[in-house]
Amino acid sequence: MAKDVSFLIPSRNEKYLSDTIFDLLKNIRGDSEIIVILDGYTPEPQIITNDDRVKFIHHKESIGQRAAINEAAKLATGKYICKCDAHIAFDEGFDVKMMQDCPYDTTKVGRMYNLDVETWKPKLHKLTDYMYITSPTAEKPFRSDYYTGAEYRRVHTNPKLIDDTMTIMGPLFFMHKDRFFELGGMDEGHGQWGQMGVEVALKAVLSGGRMVVDKRTWFSHWFRGGIGFPYHISGHDVDKARKYSQDLWLNDKWDKATRKLQWVVDKFQPPTWGNNAAKTDGFKIFYDHILRGRVPRWRGIECIKLPTDLILYSQALWNNKPDILIECGTGFGGTTLFYADVFNTIGKGHVISIDNAAKGQPVHSRITYINGRMTACDTLEKVRELVKGKTVMVVLDGDHYRSQVKRELYFYSPMVTKGQFIVVEDIFRKSGLVQQVGQGGEAIDWFFKTKLSRGFKKEPIDEQFLYCISKGGWIRRL
Repeated sequence: MAKDVSFLIPSRNEKYLSDTIFDLLKNIRGDSEIIVILDGYTPEPQIITNDDRVKFIHHKESIGQRAAINEAAKLATGKYICKCDAHIAFDEGFDVKMMQDCPYDTTKVGRMYNLDVETWKPKLHKLTDYMYITSPTAEKPFRSDYYTGAEYRRVHTNPKLIDDTMTIMGPLFFMHKDRFFELGGMDEGHGQWGQMGVEVALKAVLSGGRMVVDKRTWFSHWFRGGIGFPYHISGHDVDKARKYSQDLWLNDKWDKATRKLQWVVDKFQPPTWGNNAAKTDGFKIFYDHILRGRVPRWRGIECIKLPTDLILYSQALWNNKPDILIECGTGFGGTTLFYADVFNTIGKGHVISIDNAAKGQPVHSRITYINGRMTACDTLEKVRELVKGKTVMVVLDGDHYRSQVKRELYFYSPMVTKGQFIVVEDIFRKSGLVQQVGQGGEAIDWFFKTKLSRGFKKEPIDEQFLYCISKGGWIRRL
């Protein structure tokens, strides 16, 4: 016989699993069940209950959180499912209250409080009803985040008892079981952990439905703080989940979507986005228009840049007045000539342009060309000799693949002097929002995880303009 709600608890090395199960048993009021996936561990002490509403599934080896949720959902007999973490306290009658006013196309969450695990009671001053997804150019890009300050007060004074929210954190969600499978379950392409709230919320909304908070009931979630997560997740795995998520949603690749992400951003107008969401199509149109037969020319020679990039470079050179600009990637030589002419205007400065297959090398007294690979030993030896004792800025605009940009960052970042930039180009090629997979953006991510980045900081000077090829690539030595 079908149950009302199947509570799905993926669990691994969970300290408060027993408290969560018994709290749930105490507070459910419908004909509901609890399915616990013991994912690669056995609780100590053993959880003993004769309540037939609880089912335990044990795996000797961990299958991962997303896979555990999918497995539990397949075993569920409820009309609805409620995925919940293994460290949550519940409102009395939580299951019955969540079933009320829950149309088929709606995914729900209750009011979320922080949990005091010492008293097993909610911290009433730590309330979250609404969350938003950060922009892909935010300091913490494209993930669920909390409203703060005036924005928090604005959204949390909304009197609606059931209201739309852009996203959720992920410790709990409630929906029709059939709808869960209709939307594809949890997408294990992300890996076992990460971006769960974003996935659940965007699937609900982009499929034509709703993601709502039901303020008539609540749950209370323990946040681990510095204790760490029960699943062993490497930085590489976290990065993989976030990049997978960005590629899937920002590029509108989900095959069950009836709306585009733009629709969601327009509806919620979240912080950190500004009008960035509107940039995607505009950037592509501008990029394609300029670089397909309409590339800028400087003194008749092609510059593979957008006009906005040329302005940014002229400003950076004028403001910082480096003695040397190292250009990795000569191309046609138009940009090289542009840099030299800017130096002429300043009255000082010299360009060292490196390429092993330059299509042009216009002559100028302020340009020295090096024919060779950017990271070859003889090339680097020549460059180091030329920049000795000089102030140096670097532009990486040759091979844009991650591995090559990593090598160039490794060898050229130490040459950059205080106050000057090293710039990585073509991170967002043809897209104003999402980094291109396997390109320079991933090399920058690597750079800032190494000792090489000490004393460097990304500066968003590219935000002066809506569109530029150097977007996201400006890094200054402080």
